Amino acid sequence: MLLHELQDLQRRRLSIRRVISPVDKWHIFPVDCLLEQWLLQNPDRADVVKQAQELVRALNEHYRDDATDARFDDELNRLMQLAAERRDAELETPIVPLQQQAWWRWAVAASIILVAGLGIWLYSYSHTPKASPDSYAQLTKIATLPLQEKVNTSNQPLNVLLCDGSLITLRPKSRVSYPKHFAKTSRTVYLNGEAFFDVAKNPAKPFLIYANQTVTKVLGTSFLVRAFEEEKAVTVTVRTGRVSVYTRQDFEKAQQSGLRRIEGIILTPNQQMTYNLDEKRLLKALVEKPTALMPEAVSREQVFEDAPVTKVFSAIEKTYGVKLIYNEDDLSACLVNLTFLNENLLERLDIICQTIGASYEVLDGQIVISSKGCK
Repeated sequence: MLLHELQDLQRRRLSIRRVISPVDKWHIFPVDCLLEQWLLQNPDRADVVKQAQELVRALNEHYRDDATDARFDDELNRLMQLAAERRDAELETPIVPLQQQAWWRWAVAASIILVAGLGIWLYSYSHTPKASPDSYAQLTKIATLPLQEKVNTSNQPLNVLLCDGSLITLRPKSRVSYPKHFAKTSRTVYLNGEAFFDVAKNPAKPFLIYANQTVTKVLGTSFLVRAFEEEKAVTVTVRTGRVSVYTRQDFEKAQQSGLRRIEGIILTPNQQMTYNLDEKRLLKALVEKPTALMPEAVSREQVFEDAPVTKVFSAIEKTYGVKLIYNEDDLSACLVNLTFLNENLLERLDIICQTIGASYEVLDGQIVISSKGCK
């Protein structure tokens, strides 16, 4: 009887692992439910279950994070072997009236083995690693199309050319998965790490990057995505074009319900999105060092003589792709004489604001200029 119960525990352990995915296992089979299920089939074993619970607590304290499935399997197999040996020994030993007085010794040993087997079985379930549904491994596993993977194990960037002409520059210690041929309605890739994307324009087939709880959607542009699973944040930095970033949950919910409007963040050149995994928030900001969309425009001298300051602001917007927000009526009378050569965006704004007595601040990835105007 004891050996049969231990074998039943082992079969349950293996069969449940086969039919339940790592992601959903603990939503369906918590330890308490396993105990309740076993008790229903073994109502006379309540005392065994109580002892097993105590053993689980002891194992928690002893092994902590050093427990492995192999260890639990070895322990359960060892207990099953011990039970089989005791059963065989019992069958081989002649039964005599005097030995019947020691029947309780076998009962005690059997109970100890059964308690230990049940305890180890439950402990192994309560300490199985939980795979995140947003993890790179899980997303690539459930992808609808067969994927091929590129892994950069070198110290140099690795270029990956996709079938649509898009180019991925994969940074060290990063990996990306993508289909050999994209679907008819979208171009989907999966990233774990950091990569620069230069996406071929195709309005009919949006380009989607799934990376650590986020989805980045573009039609054709260049941008950087950093999404290492061991880090607590995802960042998307736009160099050219327009990029939309969503949480994966919001994006897929909108797709399933047919909604056209999705809550997310729209980024333009020199803007950056940061998604904090703990706070579950998308935050937009200006990059620390905005770069010119047209490098030649800042490498040569720019001279403004008696020019309306609004004209200077328009030139800056065109050069850096950054939106400047200001009151045109207040600044219409402001004329400036300025010469720029190698100054960056913020240095140019400092010079302008000092000249006309204004100030600026960066809000939500845009630059807001405050001024009382010029008389």
